[in-house]
Amino acid sequence: MQMLISAWPALVWLLPALALVSALHFLAKGDRRALAHLMALLACFVVGALLMEFFVFMAARMARSGSAQANPALGAGTLQLLKTMANPRSIAAAPGSLASVAAYAVPLAYLWLVVTWGVHLRGKKTSPARKKAAGRSPRKTAKA
Repeated sequence: MQMLISAWPALVWLLPALALVSALHFLAKGDRRALAHLMALLACFVVGALLMEFFVFMAARMARSGSAQANPALGAGTLQLLKTMANPRSIAAAPGSLASVAAYAVPLAYLWLVVTWGVHLRGKKTSPARKKAAGRSPRKTAKA
């Protein structure tokens, strides 16, 4: 566990780099299905970042005027999400807390990346029935 905690920030920051390299590779190869899988992973992160922005905004609405929390900067929620994900203590947080959900999202994102590569490497396989149908000439229409 100690080794995982010490390597956690590197694992978190390596994930976007791997996703970007994978997306560029899928674009170059023309694999739309694998690229769509990566875009779904990106969409999950964007939804999480938007939720964090909403939470920060709502906290600012409920904070006392004049306090530091009353005037949040745009992007503070996303930055907080990234810091929470990269924090090694998030692994040991209470289950169901925001920190634990952010921490568990990292291995799930790696799993999603592996699935995407599996989809890409498997590729499209045509069955023998489709090959026969593609090779056959079209039927002639009946004349009345």
